[in-house]
Amino acid sequence: MPSAWACKHTAERLFYTTEFDSLFMEGLCYMHADSMALAQNRFETCAKLQPKSAAVAYQLSTLYAQNNDTINSIKQLKKAVKLNPNNYYYQTALAEIYSNQGKYKEAGNIYKDLTKLFPDKDFPIYMLCKCYFMMGDYKNSIQTYSKLEKRIGLTPEISLEKIYTIALTGDTAGVEAEFAKLYQKFPLNEDLYFREGAIYQSILGENKKAIACYEKALEINPEHADALRYACDLYDRMGQSAQADATMLKIFGAKTIDWSEKKNILKAALSFYKPRANYVEIIKTIFQKLILADNGNEEIWASYNEFLVNVQDVDAAMQSMNTCISILPSCEICHIQRYDLAKATLSESQTEALLNKSLEAVPNSAYLLCNKAIARFLQDDDTWQTYAKKSVENLNDSTPVVVSQYVYNLIGNMYGETNQLEKAAYYTEKAHRLVPNEVSTANNLAYYWALLGKNLDKAAQLSYQVIQKEPLNSAYLHTYGYILMKQGKLEYAKFYMHQAIEYDGGQTYELYHDYAKILEQLGLDQEAKQYFQEAEKIKQNHEKQTP
Repeated sequence: MPSAWACKHTAERLFYTTEFDSLFMEGLCYMHADSMALAQNRFETCAKLQPKSAAVAYQLSTLYAQNNDTINSIKQLKKAVKLNPNNYYYQTALAEIYSNQGKYKEAGNIYKDLTKLFPDKDFPIYMLCKCYFMMGDYKNSIQTYSKLEKRIGLTPEISLEKIYTIALTGDTAGVEAEFAKLYQKFPLNEDLYFREGAIYQSILGENKKAIACYEKALEINPEHADALRYACDLYDRMGQSAQADATMLKIFGAKTIDWSEKKNILKAALSFYKPRANYVEIIKTIFQKLILADNGNEEIWASYNEFLVNVQDVDAAMQSMNTCISILPSCEICHIQRYDLAKATLSESQTEALLNKSLEAVPNSAYLLCNKAIARFLQDDDTWQTYAKKSVENLNDSTPVVVSQYVYNLIGNMYGETNQLEKAAYYTEKAHRLVPNEVSTANNLAYYWALLGKNLDKAAQLSYQVIQKEPLNSAYLHTYGYILMKQGKLEYAKFYMHQAIEYDGGQTYELYHDYAKILEQLGLDQEAKQYFQEAEKIKQNHEKQTP
């Protein structure tokens, strides 16, 4: 894009004989360079030099419009039209502004004049049709559309606008006659039949005629997306549920309809069919249609698997996941779904075997690697750290936030359980930044900071926000009390720790032990001794219960 300096000197090099010519050229050049302030300056100077220049007024109008200065834009455009009333572009620009302002009468008058000044141009006639329509003058709009059709011949676009206008007058016979003309020229045009049906349905209320048109469109093209959707809806409205259901299945089985469209229809179908006794079977059939139409779509498989899990059809869900993996071996989401289902329904050894197979197919899955780390961790196998590291390395910008947060959280927890507090805090903070409102993550981060004796003010603030959201959670109250203890605010720490004990029910050794330490620091030795003893009892009970 040329610079301001280049614009100025380009004009100078062209050797314009007058100052006006040079400034005008500079203005055009600055507009081209998007230097609108400089362009406006040049044209305003030009206007002073030649006040009756229509070209200058037009350019100023354009600049004012870009600055949202509507009043001055119209003023300059009117001036340009007055100075050069036979300029087609000035007139159409002014008419467009009037139309945008809803001044259709003023715009229509300009277009009417233009049809006389420029009888060879079709655009003013077309826009005059629109102006009449917007004014509610359907009679003149229809007549003007007819004039335009005589000039350019029958076209679906123009003729359909005309028919729409006729329909608004309630003239069913007129609509039929106009469509008959179109079918003579455009036989077997499925879009025309669909549009006719839509006019009968939405404007004239002729549902039977509408259905007949939709069915004709579908005879020509069985996968006409709009005809399928409209027919399905109308069948339902007319109480013809069998036809509606059959048409719905055709929609999902149509290869010409994108999944993005089908997804919205599916969402509605899930709610629509929910009250029916055979709801599950209906939705299964729908998904089977979807898969037949596009069995390489991972999202469809994932949605189907999720549905089966939600309706607790475990066997069908596992079968679907296995089928998907056989067709799409590297479909990560299906591997993840299968692992999660196995974890809930199969033995530990069976689950780990499936996990290992999935990692062979998708070795870079952060989610599966994280779960491999968890499995090794629970087996007291130190190789969990290797898998944890691999899991984090495979997180990237395309990884769903929910997965990244899950990985960081779990890895942070494992490092916390092994007393690697710096790493625990590091990964938990990453999880917290992804989902700041997740209370358990925020609590864990605050606790790790407190254990490390760092960021205590931030930890206190974060922990306080947590207990505001869940004031009856003993673990969260414990964290806040612990942080206050680390800050030396013992009386406040005692208060919150005591609240935590009230809601704990004698379950947490660390809580009773920390409370005893606070009491000890406050010089309440007898009370402290009592809670130290309670802590030991809890510890012994846990040891007895642990095999």
